[in-house]
This record gives sequence, C-alpha cells and structure tokens, in this order.
Amino acid sequence: MRSFLYTLILFLSLTTSYSQDKITYLSDAIKENINPYKKASNKAYEKREIEEGKILFDSLVKNKLIGTKFDDFNLKVYKDKNVKINRIQKSVFIITYASWCVIPKGEIPALNILAKEHRDDLQFIVVFWDKKKDIKNIANKFNEHIKVCYANEYYSKDSHIVATIKHTLGFPTSIFLDEDKNVIAIKHFNYKTKIKAPIKEAITNSYNYFSKDINENLVKTL
Repeated sequence: MRSFLYTLILFLSLTTSYSQDKITYLSDAIKENINPYKKASNKAYEKREIEEGKILFDSLVKNKLIGTKFDDFNLKVYKDKNVKINRIQKSVFIITYASWCVIPKGEIPALNILAKEHRDDLQFIVVFWDKKKDIKNIANKFNEHIKVCYANEYYSKDSHIVATIKHTLGFPTSIFLDEDKNVIAIKHFNYKTKIKAPIKEAITNSYNYFSKDINENLVKTL
C-alpha cells in the first residue's frame, strides 16, 4: 500500500501548476485526477490508515486543485434569491455540510461572529447537501451575513455541483476562493470540540480554528 501511495503522490505532483493563460475549472481538474485518488484513498480507509488517506487528499488538493477556477455554480439560497458564484464581488469562504451530520458545539455561533467581522471582505456560504425542507430547522441558526444554500441529487439542476463537490471532496469541507474565484484552499475539517466542553469554550475554540484558516487564506489573496 505504501509503495502505491507514494507512487500516486509522485504522479499527482508531476504536473503541478496550471498555466495562467488557460483557465482550468475545478470540475475538469477533478475529473482528470479523481479516479487514481479514489482508488488509493478507499484502500487506505479500508485498512484504517487514516493519516495516509489525509496525505492523499492534501496531495490531490495541493498539486491538482489549487489555482483552478471555481465553476460558476448557481446556488439555491434558503429564503432568498439564488446566487451565482461569479457575481459575488469579494473572496468567498464555502463550507459544506449535511443536515443529518451533527455540527460541533459552538461552530455555528463562531461562524456567525466571523461572518460579521469579515462582512466587507469575505462572503460566507454554507451549502447543505439536502432538500430545502431538510434544512428548515438549522438554516435559521446562521445569521444574515451567511448565505445558507442547499443542493441535492433530486434537483435536476444540482447534478453538476453535487458530482463536482459532494461526491468527490466529501464533507464537511471548506473551500476558499479569491475575488476572481480561483481556488486558494480546500480542506477537510480536522477540528473537533469536546462534547462536554462549556459553550463559551466551544465557541472560542471553533472561532480560533476558523479565524486562523481564514486569515491565512486572505493573506494569499493580497
């Protein structure tokens, strides 16, 4: 397994950067590189080699997905008009969830605080891989500075974003885009708050985790 792992990582790193003269969309980059990644990743997780699975994902992101153009998805916003990614005139921070997954304690309040603090330079978008009715109870927990969206296989117009993001990158996942909608960062969350942690502590820890990530990525956009 390790021999195959390092062979794949070497393969992913051979053609790292995309030409600035040619636009490569995220969906195309994923299509070109996802099969060998999935094969190795599935083997790693079947054998409970979690760290190797993480290494594979990070290698795919770093060598093949960073620098691509985010597709101009048309997102359905809960209780608001649809939004097209390219019409957002600032950097974008996207987080994907599913309503049936338990969001860690303190995470939503922390994101609400951060979205308010960065309302002038960053658009927060939360995407639930659900039908509209499934997010009714959780959507209202996010404040007005966060666009709560939803996409699902049962909606015909969602097939592209579901295939590109949900079925390949998994969730919960964060995606950071610069003002031109180039992909700056993609990561799986590795932060987990303690179940019995006091709510203030949980909010602070979650705030610090996301704040560090956001500020580091904002610097990359300058």
